[in-house]
Amino acid sequence: MSNIPHSFDWTPEKKCYVYFAVCDSCEQESMHLSFEEIATHDIGVVSRKYRFDIAKSEELDNKFFYSVPTSFFSLDKRIPKILRELITEAEGCLKSIFLTGASACARKIVYELAILQKAEGSKYDERIKSLKKIRSDIEEDYFDTLLTVQQITSDKVHEQSYDGWQAKHLRLILSTLVELLNIIYVIPEIRKEKRKSIVSLKNEILGKKSNKQNS
Repeated sequence: MSNIPHSFDWTPEKKCYVYFAVCDSCEQESMHLSFEEIATHDIGVVSRKYRFDIAKSEELDNKFFYSVPTSFFSLDKRIPKILRELITEAEGCLKSIFLTGASACARKIVYELAILQKAEGSKYDERIKSLKKIRSDIEEDYFDTLLTVQQITSDKVHEQSYDGWQAKHLRLILSTLVELLNIIYVIPEIRKEKRKSIVSLKNEILGKKSNKQNS
């Protein structure tokens, strides 16, 4: 963390703490808001720098109700932009406890993914079932998770009357969707790049060997 937190009065009775953190890997700065004053310790030698006392990232994430930038910047750019934007919007709504908005975004992600993958269905569960058939190369657990959450949380007959999932269900749905997007759009491209690299290296090594033998 780059500095000790600033604070301001969120309400007359409640303080909000602002943290500016610097990533050790990319060295980019981010801002985080919390209603808790999180314990830190000084690690600076010349300049004043601090580190959170909480070691586990999941526990630290739960302390913040809002962060900038969101995961839009960490989602791989090989995932279509419309899907990355919807994931970001859904996470933003979830952090602000706008559960109906987050639910709408999650369902929109499924809708847009269905279009991109040429899946069919006018309702959420129909699209998931169609995606499951089309992408039979992907473990069924991902699609079954998305279907199960819908089945246990909604007894509405019409999709347009659906009023949203709870926060715990949304976290599960968004995590599942992000993993699905990585499997569909990122992992195949990484494999292609690695295969090209290996073929190039093979041609370089065997090509040199072949040339020496011919000479």
